[in-house]
Formats: sequence, C-alpha cells, structure tokens
Amino acid sequence: MAWRDNYRAATFRGVGFFVSTADSSHGRRQAVHETAQRDIPYTEDLGRKSREFGITGYLLGKEYDVAREELIKACEQAGPGVLVHPYRGELTVVCRGLTVSESSEEGGTCTLSMTFLEAGEVSYPSAKVDSVNAISEKGNEVTEAAKNSFVSDFLTKGYPSFVADAATTQIKGLSDFLSSPEFIASSDIQAVSDYYDKVRSIGSDAFDLIQEPFNFANQVVDAIGSIRSAFGSSAFGMLINLYDRYFPNDDSSDSDPVASATPSRQQVVKNATAVAGVVRQSAISQAAVAAVVTQTTEDVSNGGTKTTSAPTKYDSYESAIVVRTELADRLDEESEATTDDLVYVALTDLRTAVVQAVPNPDQDLPRLATFSPRQTLPSLVVAYQLYGDAGRADDIVARNDPRRPGFLTGGQVLEVLANG
Repeated sequence: MAWRDNYRAATFRGVGFFVSTADSSHGRRQAVHETAQRDIPYTEDLGRKSREFGITGYLLGKEYDVAREELIKACEQAGPGVLVHPYRGELTVVCRGLTVSESSEEGGTCTLSMTFLEAGEVSYPSAKVDSVNAISEKGNEVTEAAKNSFVSDFLTKGYPSFVADAATTQIKGLSDFLSSPEFIASSDIQAVSDYYDKVRSIGSDAFDLIQEPFNFANQVVDAIGSIRSAFGSSAFGMLINLYDRYFPNDDSSDSDPVASATPSRQQVVKNATAVAGVVRQSAISQAAVAAVVTQTTEDVSNGGTKTTSAPTKYDSYESAIVVRTELADRLDEESEATTDDLVYVALTDLRTAVVQAVPNPDQDLPRLATFSPRQTLPSLVVAYQLYGDAGRADDIVARNDPRRPGFLTGGQVLEVLANG
C-alpha cells in the first residue's frame, strides 16, 4: 500500500488545516556521568523521550479567519486532544504552541507553526478515591436515615379509620404508578419480573404494611433499589422521574390549612409527607449510584438470571456534567425540604460524593465542540475530515438530526466530539 493511500486530512480537535511540512523528534533521555580523573564517561539511560510533532501549515479562503479562531481556541483548550496527523494517523497530544503569521501582501491566508507533545499517561503512584464505593456508602446512609425518619413520623394506630384509609390509598397509588406503563421503561415484563412482583406486593399488602412502618420502609427501599438492576441504562431517568413526581409543590394539600384543622387531619398530612419523603430520598440515592454504575440483568442457561455491574458510560464530558447538575440540584432541594437533621447530613455528604465522582476523574471523556462545514458535504466526508474515520458519521447525524442525514448543509453549526 502506497503512502498516499494512508494520507489523511489534518485536524486538531476537529478543526481542519492544510499541511506544508511535518517533522517529529524521537530518541531517548540520557544522563552523562563524567567522573574526575576518569577518561571514560558513563551514560545512564533514563527512558524514551517525549515524542514531539512539529507542523508547518496554512489556512486559506474567504473565511480563513473563522477557521483561524477555531484553531486558536482548540490549541488553548486544557487537556489532551486528538490530532489527525497527515502521515501518522490519529494521535492523542497536547498543543505546546501555535504561531500564526499573516501579511497584507498575501490576503486570505495565514501560515501556521504548531508544536504538539504526546499526551502519555499518569503512571506514577497516586492516591485515588474509590468513587463508586463512596457514593454507594453515602447512598446507603441516606436510605437508612430516610427509613428512620419515616418510622418516627408515620403513625395510624390510635387514630380514626380514615387516617389508615388515607395512608392505604396513597401506598396503593405508589404501587400502581411504579408498575404502570407510564413509568416502566421496558416492554419486556419478563426482564423486570422481580421488580414488578415487589411493587405489586406493596399495593396488595398496603393495609398490613401501614401497621408495620419499618417493614413498609424496607419494602419501598428494596423495590426502588431494584430499578437499577431491572432497567439498566434507563434507570437514572426513571429514578429522577420518580423523585420529581413525589416532590411537594405549591398545589399540594400540605399547604391547605383545612387539612390540618384537627390532630387526625394533621396526622394524615404527616403520613403523606413521610411516604413521599422516603420515596424521594430512596430514589435520589439510587439515582446517584446509577450515575456511576450501570447494572444489567441477563438470562442464563439454567433458567435463572445474572446481574452484572459496569461503570456508567457517558458519550461526552458535557453529558456527565448534565447528570451531575441534575443530581446536585435535587439533592439541594431535598436538603432544604427535609426537617430531619440526620437525613440532611446524609444528603449533604452524598452531594459531595456526587460532585467528586461525576464525571470519573480517571475517564478521559471527549469534549463537545462546534464545527461548520464550509460547503454542503456528505456526512461520511465530514466524519473523515474531522476524525479520519468515515464510520463516525452516524454519531454526527445522531447528535444533530439534520433534515437530510446523508448531507450536512454548508455553514450550519454542528455539535461534534472535539477529541476522543
């Protein structure tokens, strides 16, 4: 295969440019030891040198200045990025320097001088926080505090029957919602049969459960916890939906002065608030775990099922930040809503763990950037220009949902992955 067959259009973080010359430096590092009164020195090998890539290139055209600013922004961005080298393919590098030369004699063009260093990896010993176990531990603390808070507030014994009837109705409503097509994010009921049985039993045993608040709290926490294993990557969105559904609003009966006119009416409101609280706090703690670990349940040959766990994958740094923000905002809301000191402390600790763990510092997630093709081009061509890989056209189309997926309109701003 001739070298021209391997030649690629040059880009850095998705910003294209033309190349005149490209050079690189290689070798090893040495320490030369020259001892007094000794004629023969000793050269100590210190390992391979960092590979350095120098490129002299140019931009031209009526809108060369737009591409120039995009390239400057790409080179000033922190962290490693992907350089598509015309001769060496795709490299993960950091930009050490960019020099732009322009002159009035040659309008519509600028000369570039760029230096890149291989990004390498952090391989020296360093302390790492086990973010998965940290969030799991803090999430368990939230649910334990939530159960204790619920038991201290929920009470039906010693009150008229309508207090128990109101609690039973609310619990049946919870069971109906958790098992409804509106909430369940899968059409394969067999895959979620364990979860389905748990939530239906809460509704069928509602009257008995209100006599044993701690048992009820355990069953609610267990059922909500099984959402992660039953629904895999859909679990986070379902848990956030569940949390939002049970968060109090201005139209709730809690703010109605008539509802708390008598001790019995006050207890009805208190019971309803306690049920909603344990549901919300269980949901948000499980959502925090789902942000770092995705569970999937698979059928095995003997007729049973097997649950496996893997780190939650994000397609970009920005998508991980969106999840972190959603969690942090709701944990703040719940901290303000709760009146229990232990629940408040547990929620605050969980929020800290979420901010530290999402996104995972050990994952080099690609960043989002914008790119505007200068003319209308097939998505395959745009993908090849950006990444040197036409197979990534589907990702560009999925992110931007263009009117004609096969062709991307010139001048239209596209959302693309800048590196990775």
